[in-house]
Amino acid sequence: MQKPALPIFEIEQPLLDTLTMQKRLVVTAPTGSGKSTQVPQMLLDSGLLGSGQVIVLQPRRLPTRMLAAWVAKGRGVKLGGEVGCQMRLDSVAPPATRICYVTEGVLLRRMLADPDLKKVSAIVFDEFHERHLYGDITLARALEIQQSTRPDLIILVMSATLDVAAVEKYLQPCALLSSQGRAYPVAIEYLSKPSGDTPVWKLAVKELQRLVHEHLQGDALIFMPGAYEITRTVQAAREALGQEFVVFPLHGELPPNDQDAAVARYDRRKVVVSTNVAETSLTIDGVRLVIDSGLARIPRYDPYRGINTLLIEKISRTAADQRAGRAGRTAPGHCLRLWTAHEQTGRPARELPEVKRLDLSEVLLTLKAGGVN
Repeated sequence: MQKPALPIFEIEQPLLDTLTMQKRLVVTAPTGSGKSTQVPQMLLDSGLLGSGQVIVLQPRRLPTRMLAAWVAKGRGVKLGGEVGCQMRLDSVAPPATRICYVTEGVLLRRMLADPDLKKVSAIVFDEFHERHLYGDITLARALEIQQSTRPDLIILVMSATLDVAAVEKYLQPCALLSSQGRAYPVAIEYLSKPSGDTPVWKLAVKELQRLVHEHLQGDALIFMPGAYEITRTVQAAREALGQEFVVFPLHGELPPNDQDAAVARYDRRKVVVSTNVAETSLTIDGVRLVIDSGLARIPRYDPYRGINTLLIEKISRTAADQRAGRAGRTAPGHCLRLWTAHEQTGRPARELPEVKRLDLSEVLLTLKAGGVN
């Protein structure tokens, strides 16, 4: 099987050598370097897993399914055999699966049902910089399992924009590897003045019309906070661009066939309007142009209603850098941020971890029910 030309392979041998000696490893590699798809295969093909499986933790359902399908296709196997995926109420991962992509809650429930993770040889925490609540909890639980009954369990934490010092300190003793990758330069453009009350989809499509005529090659990726804003943007873009372009929505509520259509290749230029599912894990080939609304739906505890909810908020500077990087995957790119350079300086450096902004009752009760005190 021929290996794809991806930057992550520059650290393949050091990674395998390290994991034969040290069972905790932090890997940083740029967006689009191939870490999400190739590192689990490295572990399997090298024999490091023995007869066990590698579980790859993903923060979102859509990349979980798409990454598993991509790896299965690349290995020439059917999804649901050697490569599988498991999400809440949706599983194509029989006991014989060796590489299993899962969402975070699935792994915690598996840990509680099988405290020793008997058939698991390695756990890969992908895109860990997002610091989702269940990702944090399962990492803590994995360390407990490794320290008590499973010293052979491999724990690998990966990200493109990780706060490495904090994670390395938490995982001590652990090793650290970094792949520089071959990301192409991306020119960053800001609005000259605040957008005011203009709806974000109108502003995005107006700028898209300008940019596709200034940049005559490659596809465009537009980031919007949710399904409603995506629908409005897609409608406006289709009316504005005509038959020259194909325009697709991409978010977790779409049927799988519609999700697959958004990442397929076409003989016309393509515009994908996506939530932050395309910010990490999921690389859409051919993108040279990114338009970033600077907004996302962020889970947060609402003290007035007493529940966790999703609120539209400004993204951090780190998230904005992740989004911009999507334009430099295969060639030099361009990113337009729909806010001013002055507004950029006022944004937080990175998102607050979910454990600091959500009500913890559910996860505490889940752990308690599983005997974790």
